[in-house]
Amino acid sequence: MFPRYRQKTIRTKTGVAVLTAAAAVLVAILTLFLSNERNEAKEIVDTFYRYEQAGDFGSSWELFHPLMKKKFPKDVYIQRRAHVFMQDFGVETFDYRIDEVEKLSSWSMSDENKPLHDVYRVRVIQTFHSAFGVFEIHQDVFVAKEKGEKNILFPYRP
Repeated sequence: MFPRYRQKTIRTKTGVAVLTAAAAVLVAILTLFLSNERNEAKEIVDTFYRYEQAGDFGSSWELFHPLMKKKFPKDVYIQRRAHVFMQDFGVETFDYRIDEVEKLSSWSMSDENKPLHDVYRVRVIQTFHSAFGVFEIHQDVFVAKEKGEKNILFPYRP
């Protein structure tokens, strides 16, 4: 006949250790995923402002979310953006830095728009050396995914 084998029982301490290790791996994976999403949001904002810095407002417009494209037709955006920076501010370019990146569960561009989910708020600080001296604009820019692509939105709330 076959010998009988004793079943090994997992002690409570071993079970807790295994569960803790599994939880740590899960947290690490989620952190890596969220960190990657955060970096993608930061990268799209950085690309947008590199275009803006170079005066390539047509390329920056292409990174807009469909709601922004609806609000600003391309030709209108290019004309207004160039007018504000180059004529009103009297500058050819600006410096910028990306400050904070925060994930929001939902956000809407204005009171008229439905909330978007899993949006990133990215704080951007632009520095202008103008005829009126040096000044900064602090602006929250939002990044939302539409049809698999991350796009830029500006807030329009009173």
